[in-house]
Parts: sequence; C-alpha cells; structure tokens
Amino acid sequence: MDGLDRFLSVLRKVPLRRRKGLLARCVVRKALESNSPPDFLHATTRSGRYSPESVESIYWSEDEVLARLEYRRYHKGAQTYETFFCRYDVNVVDLGDSDVISALELTASDLRAHWRTATRPTKCQILGHAVSLQQRFAAIRYPSDAARAAGASGFNYVVFKASVRDPYFIQVETEPGLPIQRWP
Repeated sequence: MDGLDRFLSVLRKVPLRRRKGLLARCVVRKALESNSPPDFLHATTRSGRYSPESVESIYWSEDEVLARLEYRRYHKGAQTYETFFCRYDVNVVDLGDSDVISALELTASDLRAHWRTATRPTKCQILGHAVSLQQRFAAIRYPSDAARAAGASGFNYVVFKASVRDPYFIQVETEPGLPIQRWP
C-alpha cells in the first residue's frame, strides 16, 4: 500500500473533529486588487506545506496575529497587505491531537519537513492529497512554524476546495451575515 492509499485508509477511521469560528489571512493588496471583484477564496494549485501541486487549496490562520506572522515570514520589506477573515464550519484532521498524529504515523520532523526543496512530495503533502480526495474532512489543522519561530504557539488550516460539502462551509464576509464568497 503506497502512502496515499494508507492515508486514505486511516482517514476513514480518524474521529471527526468539527471546528467552527473565524480564520484570518493576510494577502498582498495588489494580488487582491488584480481581480474585480476581489477573489477572497482564490484556491491555489501551487504546492504548499500540505498540498501537492494541482490540488486546489487555501491556507488560513487561527487568528489575525498568527496570519501576520505567517505573512511576514515570506514577505520581507514594506508591502501593503490586506487582512481578511472567513467564517468556517468544517471537519478537520487535527494535527494538534497526538492521537491523530500517531494514527497517521507522522513525526515532528514530518510536520516540519522542508517542502519547498523536497524532490518528491512530503508525507504532509501526500496527506493533503488524501484529504482532498475524500469527503469526511475538508481541512487540516496544523502547527504553525511561524509561531514556533516567534516563540509562540498557534495553528493554521489548509482547506481543500473539492472536500467542502454542505452543510459545511467557509465564507468570507464584509459584515456579519453579509456573504461575499462561500464554498461550497
């Protein structure tokens, strides 16, 4: 059984963990203004820490402070950026839970693997691919390296567009109750 099949098998047994609330994201203003109207839920298909290339996903942070830490980690110098929020209600693979990490047979070094320089998909990218192929979970909640580097703790989320199904959702709002964009 290869890594993808193994993760798909384990995901059928991992307990559902429903999370809801607000998440934050910082984006270069120019990128938001390049679309009219702005695409707040732009799902990238570029590879990321938990997503291999060609899998549509979007990354968020559990709060505004953490979103700024994540943004500043990759954007040096003075650039204008926007912080926005999404309301969410999804089932997550919670990598803050040691039982889930054990079930997935992940190690601390797997969670911090240097995915940008990897010559093949990392275990975490393979896990993300598996999550994107099933319907029990729509997101992975994982420890923030930016928070750890700053001597703090915090979690980020990667949400997989293909896995968000009613009644679960992510939704960007300008004012409470006034939706702008929503998955599904």
